[in-house]
Amino acid sequence: MKITRIDLDGAGSPMALVTRILTLEPDLPIPVPLEQLCERLDIIKIDELTTEGFEAALLTDVNKVNGAILVARGRSQQRRRYSIGHELGHFLIPTHGPGDGGQILCSKADFLRLDMKEQDRRLRMEAEANRFAALLLMPPPMLRSEIGTGGAPDLTKLVKLAELFDVSKQAMARQYVLYHREAVALVQVRDGKIVSSYRDPNKFPWIDLARDQSVPRGSSFHDAGPRSGLILDSVECPPEVWLSADGARKVGAMTEQLLWQQNGYAMIMLHAEMLDDEDDDRRYRPDARWR
Repeated sequence: MKITRIDLDGAGSPMALVTRILTLEPDLPIPVPLEQLCERLDIIKIDELTTEGFEAALLTDVNKVNGAILVARGRSQQRRRYSIGHELGHFLIPTHGPGDGGQILCSKADFLRLDMKEQDRRLRMEAEANRFAALLLMPPPMLRSEIGTGGAPDLTKLVKLAELFDVSKQAMARQYVLYHREAVALVQVRDGKIVSSYRDPNKFPWIDLARDQSVPRGSSFHDAGPRSGLILDSVECPPEVWLSADGARKVGAMTEQLLWQQNGYAMIMLHAEMLDDEDDDRRYRPDARWR
């Protein structure tokens, strides 16, 4: 690996930085050798974090001559890798300056920030660092290639992709819905309550349920008892179960697939077969013969 920080001069956004890294290191293996890359980019130490209430931290000076990354003790390898990628993003993105004491401290909630148009500067920084970590750990060219070989959306494929890229299933879910050519959404559930949902708003309609709401009764989630690690077959599901009336009108058919996880967690994949405008007109706007 030959890349240095000088090679990244002029790249400011998460996408620009990762694009430059991939251009300069075209043979970067998967999983990305993250700690080796950090060393090349002036991260002099990666250690454990002992401060309560935080998942990770970046320690650096105002000029970012070099930096140290701290990660909460006891986290899984996949979570640790994402935390390191997140803090490396803070270090490399020019506008992310350290606060008082030369540090950026990141909470568990910060790793869920995705809106890079957030008005609050600190929250926007966290979303940008998450974007950088996702792009670096799951490089779009490689991810598109792997997803493209998998056919229809499938949770078994998603789990294998998470293993291949050495990331968590949740991190992979966020990218899977963006890079799969089909209209896909992933809903994370704990103890029957919705924790989060991910979709590409340009492809998949708005999911008409909010955090902490119960999984709707019409979902196949309620049809089988939890068994950790079990992936069920896809089943048909009325679009109205998850979508508003307006959203459901845009969908010709929908399927659900369920992955049971540990500690009450589950992941639900929704695959929507979208109607084009002509199909939508034929289905919901009767012609003269029917009138």
